[in-house]
Amino acid sequence: MKKFKLKLAALLTLSMLPLLASGFMVNGICYYTNSDGTSVTVTYERTSYPSYYNLSGSLTIPESVTYNGTTYSVTSIGSRAFESCYGLTSVTIPNSVTSIGSRAFSGCSGLTSVTIGNSVTSIGDNAFRDCSGLTSVTIPNSVTSIGSSAFYNCSGLTSVTIGNSVTSIGIEAFLGCSGLTSVTIPNSVTSIGIEAFYGCSGLTGELVIPNSVISIGSGAFEWCSGLTSVTIPNSVTAIGDRAFLGCSGLTSVTIPNSVT
Repeated sequence: MKKFKLKLAALLTLSMLPLLASGFMVNGICYYTNSDGTSVTVTYERTSYPSYYNLSGSLTIPESVTYNGTTYSVTSIGSRAFESCYGLTSVTIPNSVTSIGSRAFSGCSGLTSVTIGNSVTSIGDNAFRDCSGLTSVTIPNSVTSIGSSAFYNCSGLTSVTIGNSVTSIGIEAFLGCSGLTSVTIPNSVTSIGIEAFYGCSGLTGELVIPNSVISIGSGAFEWCSGLTSVTIPNSVTAIGDRAFLGCSGLTSVTIPNSVT
C-alpha cells in the first residue's frame, strides 16, 4: 500500500510538470503559455484554495504580459484561477480575453463588481458561483453561452443585462439569485435551461419570453413568487416540468398553440 501511494504521488507530480514548466508569474498573477506560443491563460497560484493568499481589493487583468523578453496576449481566465479569493472586491477583464473558465471566480464573496470585456464569448460553468456580494452584471454582446450554475446563489444580484448574442442560458445559471428584481432575455436566446431562474423570488411583474425561445427547461422559473404574468411566444414548443411551480403571484399565463 505504501509503495502504491508513493507511485501515485509521483504520477500526480509528473502530471503537473507541463503547467509548471510553461508557467510564470508577473506582478503577482500566474500564467501559463497556450499551445499557440503567443498567448497565455491566467491560472491559479497553488492547487489549494484560496489560491492567492494576499490578493485583495481591485484586480485589473492586463491585455498582455511580458516575460523573459517575450510579450504574450492574455486570452483566457483558466478554471479555478481565482476561486475563493474572498478579498477581491472588483475585477476588470480586458477585451483580449475570449473565455472565462469554470469556477474562475467561484466563492469570491467579497466581489461587488465585475467588468467583462467585449471579446468574451463564453462564461464557464460555476464561473461566479456563490459571489454573494455581486450587485449587477452586464454580459456583453460577444457572449454566446452562459454556463451551468454560472451565477448560482449570487443572492445580492439585483440586475442582469444579457447581451444579444447569448443563445443559451445554462442549467441553474441564476438559481438562488433571490435579489434579482428584473431580467431582460434577448431575442437571441433559444433555450432557457433547467432551473435557470429557480428561486428568483425578487423577479416581479410581467415576464416576456422572446420569440427566439424554443424550449423552457424544467423548473426554469420555479418559486419565482413575485411574477404576476407570463407571455410565451409562438416559437416555444416545449415547457418543462415544474417550469412555474410555486409562482404564487402569477395571475395570467398565455400559452401559444405551438406548445406540444
